[in-house]
Amino acid sequence: MPVLDKIQHFLNGARNGDLQDPQVFVDFSRQFDSVIIWGAGNLGSALGKKLAEVGTTVSCYWDTQAGKIKTCNDILVTTPFGGSFDKRTTLILFCIGNVAVGPNIYRQLAENGWMHVVHGNDLLQGLLCPLSNDRPANARICNSFDICSVCSCERLHNIVRASAARKQNIRQDETLSFDRVHFITNNVCNLKCTHCFLYINSYRKERKQNVKTAQMLQDIDVVLRAVHSFGVVNMFGGEPFMHPDIDRLIGQVLSHDNFGAVIVNSNGVARIKPQQLASMKDGRVRLAFSNYLEVIDEKKKTVFFKNIENAKLAGINAKYQNTLPTWNISSTLEDKGDSVETMIQKKNTCGVRYLYVFDGKLFPCSFTLSIHDLGVADYENDYVCLDPNKSPEEIRDSIRALIARPHYRACGHCEAFGSPALTSSAAEQGFDKRYALPDALQKRRIKIPVVAAH
Repeated sequence: MPVLDKIQHFLNGARNGDLQDPQVFVDFSRQFDSVIIWGAGNLGSALGKKLAEVGTTVSCYWDTQAGKIKTCNDILVTTPFGGSFDKRTTLILFCIGNVAVGPNIYRQLAENGWMHVVHGNDLLQGLLCPLSNDRPANARICNSFDICSVCSCERLHNIVRASAARKQNIRQDETLSFDRVHFITNNVCNLKCTHCFLYINSYRKERKQNVKTAQMLQDIDVVLRAVHSFGVVNMFGGEPFMHPDIDRLIGQVLSHDNFGAVIVNSNGVARIKPQQLASMKDGRVRLAFSNYLEVIDEKKKTVFFKNIENAKLAGINAKYQNTLPTWNISSTLEDKGDSVETMIQKKNTCGVRYLYVFDGKLFPCSFTLSIHDLGVADYENDYVCLDPNKSPEEIRDSIRALIARPHYRACGHCEAFGSPALTSSAAEQGFDKRYALPDALQKRRIKIPVVAAH
């Protein structure tokens, strides 16, 4: 088999959950004059150590924090796109695992003419991950893996999917399965991130709420009974620790078994009460704190580190991610007046891999949720009502129909084409008129300049 076919087989098998031979990647890497790892954080560092172990030489690291990091695994760290490397004979290993800005930054490689790129998550799955398809998923292993973001792991998703198919005695391609589902606990938050992708700053006061506990418990059961499997269940906000019964909600998720892991996403600056941590000691749960330390004051930083300390003392798997250099700039909210053909193109550009559940409804993306919940428009074909009186099969059929729609009417509001613009810094605080509700928009569109990652 030619080397290129072998490496593609290696990468596909890694995502699918099969055990792989590291020598396949070593042989592939030796075709190149230079190998660069973009990202000197947890993933890039661990991958660099593994490559040294199997015999692949790394030329240098790229990282936006090069001025602070200097070296990783005794290898020079420089700013991205630095150095005189030939794009035709250089292999880039992209190790920025953040699911929010990572895809946007990843696209810059192609835009800048870098021809040979392998995603570090694929190599994590193929070279480092001990899980495999021949046995059930074990999220306790995932959550003990500092290098794994878990929430973007196709391998975990496919292993859980295979297990669900075996239990249901159906083929994998007959399952209704998704990488992730986000149960949105509330639309209230104690931060005011300017470019929040859920538009928390844009809510009118009367629309802000913690979803009623009974409603959330019901929604969790309806969705997890209808969908065959999820790689990850995300408990999300707003800020989930501002929901008084977050522990009960997590406990309800844990009463099911058709998912790989549970991730509770928090900004870390809401004071977490001991009872809120009660259900998180389960090894399938990861408490993931976003690293907004560059934009919060000293008082909030104290709360942040105290929350992490308390969580770890309680025996909970709690981590906070590397500092994010930038964020994506979110779409404006007004109707763009698109044709059906344009909306179909937009939906095809995005695809649907994740689900969002909020207050009795299931949405195919966060933007359809925001358009509905902000009161911008009520497009009934853009969501599924989670009627507890319907059978799991009926709900499943409704979700299949939702995903299969050629487009959503909210696509006509979304700026989906091209690489999203980037902010100059992540999680900057404040309100921008760009995200004003349509009835308050000025006739003139507010333009935001694109800021390249550096």
